[in-house]
Amino acid sequence: MKKFRFLAIAMAAMMTFGLTSCKGDDDIDYTGTTLKDGETVTIYGDNAASYQLRFTFGIEGGNIVVAGLNDSADLGTNPNYFTNCPTGVSIVDVGKVNGLKKIKEYPADGEFTSATAVAAEKHGYVIKAWGAAGLSVSYPDNPNLKDPETKYARIWLEEANGTGYNLRYDFPFVAEE
Repeated sequence: MKKFRFLAIAMAAMMTFGLTSCKGDDDIDYTGTTLKDGETVTIYGDNAASYQLRFTFGIEGGNIVVAGLNDSADLGTNPNYFTNCPTGVSIVDVGKVNGLKKIKEYPADGEFTSATAVAAEKHGYVIKAWGAAGLSVSYPDNPNLKDPETKYARIWLEEANGTGYNLRYDFPFVAEE
């Protein structure tokens, strides 16, 4: 009887694992959305630097497109703001994955070559965003003027359907060590 009980418990555990792993593997905190062609999501970074990272990603003509936005540098007590502090962005398709959580590391810098990637079901994408104003270089004697550090976002395109693209994303994405 003990063997039967053990086998029943083991079988129930295996079936539970099998059924939960079929839907994707995302037990992380993410944002899910559906985007139609021409729609975008705007991402805002933190304010740890003189200005914040700001960029969009969206669907355009069957592609995932990213675009950097401008922000104003906060110079503290100085009322003169730099109004053209761009965010540089690029995206890379990391291939077919079974959920957002399966994107675990940053691609090599050389793989980020474009602001466009073909939107493919069950594919994962990583976006690289960086402060591109050059404040740290242009004003090396002013420690208060600095560009935001490079941050990453990850996207998983769950499915494409007749009304749009269901996707999940995570920002900031911190790679596993």
